[in-house]
Amino acid sequence: MPSSDNKSTDVREAMERRAEERGSAATLKPPSFATQVWLLCAKDLRLEWRSREIVYTMALFSALLVIIFAFAFADRARPFPGAAGGLLWIAITFSGTLGIGRFFEREREGETIRALLLSPSSPAALYTAKLLAMVLFMATTTAVVLPMLVLFFHLEVAEPALFALLLVLGILGFAAVGSLFAAGLMRARSRDVLLGILTYPIALPVIIAGAKGTAALTATQPDIAAAMTWLKLVGGFDVVFITLSLWVFGPLLSGD
Repeated sequence: MPSSDNKSTDVREAMERRAEERGSAATLKPPSFATQVWLLCAKDLRLEWRSREIVYTMALFSALLVIIFAFAFADRARPFPGAAGGLLWIAITFSGTLGIGRFFEREREGETIRALLLSPSSPAALYTAKLLAMVLFMATTTAVVLPMLVLFFHLEVAEPALFALLLVLGILGFAAVGSLFAAGLMRARSRDVLLGILTYPIALPVIIAGAKGTAALTATQPDIAAAMTWLKLVGGFDVVFITLSLWVFGPLLSGD
């Protein structure tokens, strides 16, 4: 049988190993920026998958909007040129505002945003995750609206790849503006009203460029050069505003 000295030595060595393991665990590096974004975005997507309240609300609102305009143009053999493109961006922006407001309202109700600020994740990663989740919601809504525009307004696109890129960049730009202001208005009483008042003027270049670029691609004689010009404008806006948002998102949430 092993002596008591050997037992005490084994116990002491086991305790030392556990202490070393705890020390090494305490000195682990925090997750990378990409990992933080992925975890935060996956959390939002899981919540939406369970409730589906944001996407369903946005899709229903956009579908009703298209149907109303379809009946308004019902007496015309073909709607006004560019009507489909303008209606598309109206549906994107209005439903996007509705979804962004509810998205951040849900975080405020459960005090989730405060817990996230106390977590090791950076404010920039939090903003990026919220932005990506909102872009996915808006893209899903757009995928519902497009077939209806083809059916009711005979929407035909000359360059589908260019059109898809314009949609993605436009949605990204609008979601970037809306997400920043929605986060800043979480403590405001009239946040639902103020969100639209603040978002639409700032996002107006994206809305106009998106509508003009769509009109250029869906015209009887498509103007690819004009569409590229509007696409570059949207891309430049996205770069500038997202960079600014990553810089101010943390102080905006903390109230500093």
